Order: sequence, then structure tokens, then C-alpha cells
Amino acid sequence: MQVCLSVIPVILATCTATKVYKKVGDDVVLRPDAVPDTSPLTSILWKHGYDIAIQWDTEGVEAFRQFKDRATLNNVNGELTIMGLTQNDSGTYTPEINFVSATQTHLAVILPVPQPTVLTSCDDERTICTLTCAGNTTGAKPVTYTWKFGDSVETNSSMKHIIQKDTSSAGEFMCELQNPVSIKSSLSTRSPFFTESEAGLKVNTGLTVFICLLTVVVVLVLFHKFRTGMWFFQKAFMPWEADFWRKEERQYGDANESNGTTTHPEKAQAGEETPMT
Repeated sequence: MQVCLSVIPVILATCTATKVYKKVGDDVVLRPDAVPDTSPLTSILWKHGYDIAIQWDTEGVEAFRQFKDRATLNNVNGELTIMGLTQNDSGTYTPEINFVSATQTHLAVILPVPQPTVLTSCDDERTICTLTCAGNTTGAKPVTYTWKFGDSVETNSSMKHIIQKDTSSAGEFMCELQNPVSIKSSLSTRSPFFTESEAGLKVNTGLTVFICLLTVVVVLVLFHKFRTGMWFFQKAFMPWEADFWRKEERQYGDANESNGTTTHPEKAQAGEETPMT
């Protein structure tokens, strides 16, 4: 009966442990959940698993094993700071303040996720394809997968995703890897059901429309020049005004009169010179 009673606090402490994720190389500050307010602090100890990581008492601070030169202890609030985290630092940390154990903290030091690559595998008829969000996630777990198909997003998905030609309408897709310390997306990948001929058809259609519109504009410009005798930008009128399309007759006589000169037709002067007799 005494053995069962002694095990219960360990089980309760494990169930209530705080979970903390950190990236390799980061720093972390672990805080005890309770520090005595009245009695002065005489002893602070942090355990990593069953081993002492660092401790402080009236004689000073001492760190052990991999925590030497990488860990500091605040003797006022009991905070433990670990710098330059490695995956070996993962584990359960238990603080003891004045020889009284506090809530445990479970530290998980993991790697950032890599940039994934989308791999495609289809059946012979190319009607069903399996997409794989590939990436080495060793040391980076837990990892979640997200698939993006155009404007559609599927979160909390799996590494593999099956698409069918009859139901898939997205032209491009991508996948996303995420863990508690990082997130990376793949490059956009063209759908295996989106053939080169379809892509060329869309390009040719757009080019044809552009050429047709350009031809219409050129024809209108030339027609205006032929009809009015001048380029459209020489007109003082807008295209929606009737005078824009009307030919302007130049009255040379009026123009000369406005300049103060008058022109007269030349007359033949027969007999202008009289022969001498």
C-alpha cells in the first residue's frame, strides 16, 4: 500500500507537466510554478530526468554535465535558463524550491522542418494520382501537413493525398510542413491532369485576342487618316464628336486673306510690248 501511495504523486506530476517546444540552437527559460513568498530561499534545484542539472544553495551555484557553461539559475525567482539548446537537452525538468518539488516541465528540442517537395505518382490511364509531400522530418516531429489546391486548403492532412481527374479542377497545388517551431512550403506544382496542350491553348487564345484587338485599333487609325486626311492626334475633337471623323477642307484663299495678301489669276499680256516703228 505504501508503494502505491508513493507512485501516485509521480503519476500526477507527469500528467500535469507543462509542454515546451524549442528549436535546436535556441535559448529557453524554465520557470517554477510556485515560489514561497514568506520563507527565504535557501535551496533551488532543477533535475533533468532523475539527474541534477543545476543547483543553488548558500554556498553558490553548480551546474552538471552538458549544462556546465550553458545554464544559469536565478536565485530570486528560481528560473533556469539554458542557452544553445541541443536535442540532448530534451526531457523532463523538475524544480525543487526549498526541497519542495514543483510542477514539471517537459522540454522538447526539435529541428525545423525542411522545405518539402511534391512528388506525383499516377496510374497508367492518368486518371488517379497520388501526391506525396516529401521531406526528411527526422528530429522535427511532431509534424502536420497542409495541402493547398488553388483557393482550397486542407489542414491537418496526411503526407499523401489522392486526387482524381474527374473531381480535381485546380491547375496548381502545393504542400506545407509545420511543427511547433517552424513552417515551410513547397514550390507550386502543376497538376498532372493539366497537360502541355491545354497550357499552349490558353496561351494561344490570349495571344489571338490581343492580336485581334491590336488589328482593330490599327484599322481605325488608318481609316481615320484616310477619311479626314490627318492623324487622329492632330484633331482638336474627341472620337465621340462628329467633327472628329469629318474632313477639314483648307480654304487657301481665306487663309491668304487672313494673312493680308490677295492672290489673282495671271493674265496673258498680249501686245504688252509694242514694236518700234
